Amino acid sequence: MLELLEKVKANRSKKLNKIEKIKSTISFSEAKERLFEGAKRGYDYLKDEDKAVFLKYFGLFDKNKFTPKRFMLRVRVLGGKVSAKQAEVLGKISKEFCNDSLDLTTRMQVELRNIRIEDIPEIFKRLDEVGLSSMQTGIDNLRNIVTDPLDGVGMDNLIESFPIIKEMERFFLDKEEWIGVLPRKFNSGVCGSIANRTNIYGQDAAFVLAQKDGIFGFNVYLGGKVGKVAKSMDIFLKPNEVVSFFKNLIELYRDFGFRDNRNKNRLYFLIEEIGVKNFRDILEEINQKSFEKEGIVLTKIDYFDNNFGKVLLKDGTFAHHLTIKGGIFSGSDLIEAAKIVKDNGGDIRFSIEQNLYLTSLKEEQIDSYLFKKYSSLVYFNNLVACAGSNECAFGVIPNKSDAIEMGEFLEKEVKLPNDAKVRFHWSGCVKGCGIHEWGDIGFVGVKSKKDSKTFLGVDIFLGGSFKDSKEANSLLKGVILEEAKYLIKELMVEYKLNRKENESFEEFNKRYFQKFSKGAIAFLMKFNYFLKKLNIDYRFSLNNFKDMAKIEEFEIFTFGNEIYYKLTSTKAYLDIYNFMPVGSTKPQPLIKITPTIPKNLSDLIYKMVHPNEKERFKVFSEILPLID
Repeated sequence: MLELLEKVKANRSKKLNKIEKIKSTISFSEAKERLFEGAKRGYDYLKDEDKAVFLKYFGLFDKNKFTPKRFMLRVRVLGGKVSAKQAEVLGKISKEFCNDSLDLTTRMQVELRNIRIEDIPEIFKRLDEVGLSSMQTGIDNLRNIVTDPLDGVGMDNLIESFPIIKEMERFFLDKEEWIGVLPRKFNSGVCGSIANRTNIYGQDAAFVLAQKDGIFGFNVYLGGKVGKVAKSMDIFLKPNEVVSFFKNLIELYRDFGFRDNRNKNRLYFLIEEIGVKNFRDILEEINQKSFEKEGIVLTKIDYFDNNFGKVLLKDGTFAHHLTIKGGIFSGSDLIEAAKIVKDNGGDIRFSIEQNLYLTSLKEEQIDSYLFKKYSSLVYFNNLVACAGSNECAFGVIPNKSDAIEMGEFLEKEVKLPNDAKVRFHWSGCVKGCGIHEWGDIGFVGVKSKKDSKTFLGVDIFLGGSFKDSKEANSLLKGVILEEAKYLIKELMVEYKLNRKENESFEEFNKRYFQKFSKGAIAFLMKFNYFLKKLNIDYRFSLNNFKDMAKIEEFEIFTFGNEIYYKLTSTKAYLDIYNFMPVGSTKPQPLIKITPTIPKNLSDLIYKMVHPNEKERFKVFSEILPLID
C-alpha cells in the first residue's frame, strides 16, 4: 500500500508552495539564532520571512495592527492544565510585559499580547523555569494536544488522558527534527470521558473513549479540521497503544503529506485522496500489526452542563467554572485564580470555549471577587470567538468585541433561565478559527454591501453540533454587523417562548426549527426586525405552524395568510376575491384594502398570498432581499 502513497505524493509534489520554499532556506538552529539576534538588535533587524514563518516556530506572531512592532506569544498548556505556580508566572509575565492582557484560546492555551522582541529571552526563561513552552504553537507543527478540562477528576472520566498526551508530546516538543517539518498544522486530542467537552471530533487525530469486549480504550478518528469532522478509521486501541500509533501516524504525514497547495495540505486531503479503507490498510502496514475493529463509542453525549458554575468531582470537591467573555482575561485575575487553587490544593483547567475551571474547591472556601466578576451567564458560558481584525491580519471584523456586544445585548433583551444553553461561535474571517460551523449559531466576518456602500458584516450559520459531529448550515449571508444582534434576538425569543425545561438550544433546534426550511427561519428573523423598524406591534412566530410540511412555497403561502389576518383581522385569501371588481379577473392590491399598512409591507404580503400561483413567491430567496 505504501506504493499507492508514493504515487499520490508524486502527483502532488510537482510544485512546492511559497511557505515550503521559505522553510527550506534555513535550519531551525539558524532560525533560533536569528530570533535571539533580533532580541539584541531590535525589531528592525528581523526579515519578512522571519515574521512570516520562522518566529512562528517559537509561537511568536507579528499581527497586531494597533501596536506596531509588538508580538503575540502563544503558550502551550498541555491538556489545558496549569498548576498554581505556572499560572502565577503567566500572570506576572502578563502584568510586566503585556499591559496585564491575556487571552484564553480554543486549544486550551494562553496568548500574551503586545510583547517587545527585546523581552522574549527573559519571557522564555521564566516559562522554562516552570515547565511551560511556546514552541511549535504556530505554522506547520504539532499543536497543543487537547483533552477534557476535567480529565482525571470528572465524575464521567473513565480513562485519565493526561499521562498519555504527556508521552505524545515528549517525542516531538522542542525537538529540532520535528520543528516546522509537517506539511501543515496538526491538531490532536485524547478524550477519556463520556462528555465531549473538548470538540474531540474536530481534530486531525482524535482518540475517543470507547469500550470493546469489556475493555476501555479509544476509537481512532482522523482528518478533522475547520468545517470537517474526523472520520472513523474503524480502529480500537488500548491506552498503552496510543503513543506508538500516534508516532507512526505523524511520521506518515510528515513523509507523504502534500506540500503544494496550502489550502489542501491537511491530513484530511491525504485521506480523501487515498480513501478511508486504503488509509486504514496503510496504518496497519506501517504499524506492522492488524488493528482491532472499533468498539462502542462512549464519548457521545452533549457537553457537561456548566451553566450553574460548578461541577462535583470524584473526590467530593467541586470544579468551579468561570465564564471569561470571549476569552479576554488578565494577568492579575490569573494570579488571583492561582492563589485560590494553591490554597485548596487544586489546579486551573482551561477549556476550548475560552473559559476555565478551578478544581478541588469546597463550598465554604469560596471567597474571591473572581466568582462574581466571571459568574455564569447563559450567552457567554459557551461562547467562542477568535482574535479578529484587532489582533489578526486575516480578520475582517473585530469579532471578540462584536461577540461580547451581542451577548450583553441579548442578556438584557431576552433573559434566559439558568437551565438554558446556547453556543455562539464567532470567526473573524473564513479561515474559521472560531469553529463557527460547529456552533448552535455561528458567525463568520465578511464585507457586506448595502445601497452601494460597503459595511462590516457576518454570515450566519445554524445547527452545528459537537455532540454528533454535525456541521451548521448557512442561514443568512452578508448581514450588516450592527443589525445581526436584532436578528439573533428573534431566534432567542422563539427559543425562550417554546423551549422545554432543561432543553438546550441544540436540542430545541432539532425538535423545533428542523421542522421548517432554512428560508422560513431566516424569514422569521428578518420579518420581525422589519416590523419593528416600521413600528408595527406584531411579532410573527413559527409556533403556530408546527405540523407544516417543509416546503417553501407552502410555508410562504401559509405564513402570508397568517400575517395578513393578524394585521387586518380579515381572511386574506377570501378578502382578495371579495374586493375583486365586477367583471375583472385581477384583485385589488392590499394597499387599497388596508391603507394603514405601509406599501412595501403590503406589496410583500400580497406576493405571498397572490391568488394566481404563477404570480406568488415560490422560495424565500425571492422574499428575503426585499425585507429591509
